[in-house]
Amino acid sequence: MIDVLDQDGNVIKTISREEAERDNHLTENVLVFVFDTRGNVWAQLRPMTKSHYPGRWDISACGGVVSGESSAEAAEREALEETGLQLDLKYVETFLNVFPGDNGENRKRLSHLYIGISDEAPAANDEVDDFKAWQLDDLFADIAANPDKYIPSFEIELEKALTAYAARTNQA
Repeated sequence: MIDVLDQDGNVIKTISREEAERDNHLTENVLVFVFDTRGNVWAQLRPMTKSHYPGRWDISACGGVVSGESSAEAAEREALEETGLQLDLKYVETFLNVFPGDNGENRKRLSHLYIGISDEAPAANDEVDDFKAWQLDDLFADIAANPDKYIPSFEIELEKALTAYAARTNQA
């Protein structure tokens, strides 16, 4: 069960994730970017079984916030479920994330962004088909050349994470 929010971020009701997705309600999610100590970032390949953006590259880990769960708890849970890594996550920011849906509709999430740094490699599993560590210049070049290979909000979310990563590692 997940919470549906009003435009001010207040919980107005709690419903199933399926209903929230079907009716395109505003809900909360967490976004987790995993960097290594060399500044590379891990991207995940979404399985073809996903209902949204199947077969596209996505951020390291992401997912909905369960009703009653804090964003920090959700970020740790999603990072572990999707990457297999226990990370020291740092909160970056919360923002209204508006992006095109699979059918041209606008989707909205109140997104809580976190970053983690690890030299361990995430492992593919039931929720993720593959992971790839990208050098940032190569990743931005690939996004520009092949935007349809990535979820629509990938580049905007990455830019936000990079600012926090640079500040955390004094690479600004």
